[in-house]
Amino acid sequence: MICIDTTVLIDEFRACGGHDAPVNRALLTYGAEILIVPAIAAGEFLDGAAMVSEQRFHESLGILRHRRVVSADLETAQHYGQIVAFLRREKDLAGRSQNDLWIAATARCHGARVLTRNPSDFERIPNLGVLAYGES
Repeated sequence: MICIDTTVLIDEFRACGGHDAPVNRALLTYGAEILIVPAIAAGEFLDGAAMVSEQRFHESLGILRHRRVVSADLETAQHYGQIVAFLRREKDLAGRSQNDLWIAATARCHGARVLTRNPSDFERIPNLGVLAYGES
């Protein structure tokens, strides 16, 4: 199972289906696996789109309608709490995005790896597999 980070959604939108785009090559590589989008990533993606225009918001919503968006629940919150406590104890919490921590918690909850353009956002989070791709 693969958990899609917000960067994937953004790059997928920008690539407009271009098969040579790094994000689309990554999605093809892992296409046989179940792909999930954390609700927090969907919200982050839609927030950025709504800031651009109403049209971009609706186009972005169209992308999400073709994805499996998963909600956070108590089990996800447990993973989030464990991740944050660990990073706080390690003095590695400062500067981290709360959205990325929820994305990591969602991935751990579902036994998924995170697919992202920014693997450093997920460094040092225990029990989390990270798959990186590069944008050119």
